[in-house]
Amino acid sequence: MTTGDPLDEARSRATPAPSERRREPWPGPRPLLWAPRAHTVELVLLLPDGSTSRRPMRLVGAHEPGYWRADEQISPGTDYSFSIDGGPPHSDPAAAHVPSGIQGPSRILDERFVWRDHAWPGADLTRGSLLHLDVPTVTPEGTLDAATGLLPDVATLGVDGVELSPVAAFDPEAGPRAGVRLFAVHEPFGGPHALQRFVDTAHRHGLAVVLDLPHRWAVADPLRLDRFGPYAQGSRIAPRPRKDHGHDAPRINLDGSGSRGPRDFFVADARRWLHEFHVDGLLLDVEALADRSSAPFLTELAAVAQDVSARTGRPRALLADGPGLSDRLTTTVERLLTGRLDGPAGDLRRLSTEITAPARIPAGRRRALRAAQRSGSFVGPVTRLPAATRAVPWSRLEDVAGSAATTSADDDATLLAFAVLAGSVVVLDTEHVPVRPGSADARRLAAWTRRLLTLRPAALTDLAHRLEVTTDDGALVARRGGTALVLVLDPAVPALDLVPRLGTPSGAWRVAAAWDEERTHLEDGSLRAPRRCVVILRDDPDARPAGADPRTEP
Repeated sequence: MTTGDPLDEARSRATPAPSERRREPWPGPRPLLWAPRAHTVELVLLLPDGSTSRRPMRLVGAHEPGYWRADEQISPGTDYSFSIDGGPPHSDPAAAHVPSGIQGPSRILDERFVWRDHAWPGADLTRGSLLHLDVPTVTPEGTLDAATGLLPDVATLGVDGVELSPVAAFDPEAGPRAGVRLFAVHEPFGGPHALQRFVDTAHRHGLAVVLDLPHRWAVADPLRLDRFGPYAQGSRIAPRPRKDHGHDAPRINLDGSGSRGPRDFFVADARRWLHEFHVDGLLLDVEALADRSSAPFLTELAAVAQDVSARTGRPRALLADGPGLSDRLTTTVERLLTGRLDGPAGDLRRLSTEITAPARIPAGRRRALRAAQRSGSFVGPVTRLPAATRAVPWSRLEDVAGSAATTSADDDATLLAFAVLAGSVVVLDTEHVPVRPGSADARRLAAWTRRLLTLRPAALTDLAHRLEVTTDDGALVARRGGTALVLVLDPAVPALDLVPRLGTPSGAWRVAAAWDEERTHLEDGSLRAPRRCVVILRDDPDARPAGADPRTEP
């Protein structure tokens, strides 16, 4: 027996295998690798004295073609690599811990963690409200532990949870677009245990956690996953206009030859976050996960979410995200408010079109989304504020270059109102919703957000009704059932007659919220409000004539 050999140390502690046949955890203490093209695979262990030990790995069997597995479990904290056909060591594609970098040796993670979120019942994210937290920028420290310190303040805003920007490990010099290790948490962010502490604390403050999985970067060329097998296929995802310096990205092999391996890989990753890390939802870039198979991959991920939900008794959700899905409404509103469209009349027509038109989803992705949504665990698309778009893998150039925030607190309030009262999952950002407000405007925006979120449940009950939008006289009035949003853009409008626009008796509506309450007045169906001051109206049942229902469709 070799002194310090981690295989021998683990052997003495090994527990009997369960009698029921089941797959072992991946990643786990017994290394597993999908390498269908390899003739031989060796496990390369870094021993305490600095030397290495090579141990042959064996094919799992015909029931799992292409998989190689170590003979024994390895002690937590041991560094290891894989050698293909006698070649140099390579990092594990499914490494759970990469403290030496994504191209260095992998490390067996000690998965033990004392969870204290037993009272957390889970959250229904079907129409949830989330606050996006970009780990490297939301605090000066740029760590998960520092972001954890913000959670008590986030809870006071009234959101249902937080959306974390991608935390997957990447090369700090090359950036995440040069490739990520999906199963590992970026070490400068605090590593995997910091993420566990974040989720545990969030749950104890009544907040769900949604994790953004950067699949678009998971098979990037610098990772050299082709050494192991066909993780990528021939076609590629084109770069965003004038972004990524013209570099495209490989497409994940989800429907080509050998696609069972990559599918297993990404399914195992999703299951790991949902089950082992107690994450409540996963944000999925549907463009990166598009495939043409008869069984769309999104349906496999939906089945994972359903299975974890059933096993834990807590709901899990998958959120559809991507270009053209999550950024249409707020991008249009922001351009309207910053004067980058073609005048008040054209602005309002454009906004009306964006509000009422369905998302333009390519046929292939639309089929996959519909199939996944039938599972009940897939929700979306989401409506996200501009700054909540910058850190997502699919973001466009305009969301990265310069501030996407609007130019004044008045405009920020309008953008918040459109987003919060939209019928989809909403992702707010810390530019428009300050977590720890310092200035008077910031405190006012935080209070405005809380007010809008209290109105959101009532607005969501009206989703079965048709959205009616009028854009006459330089003002927009958007009404769905018993909720209406009013925005005056033309300063020449002294008062707005709501009766013809809402089609109800003049006394049937009340002001539920107004950004400028002191200068907003509603009397006999005539609304007076400052320019660019957003006003939310609610149907007042007590003021209606007997038997009248303003939500009745004409």
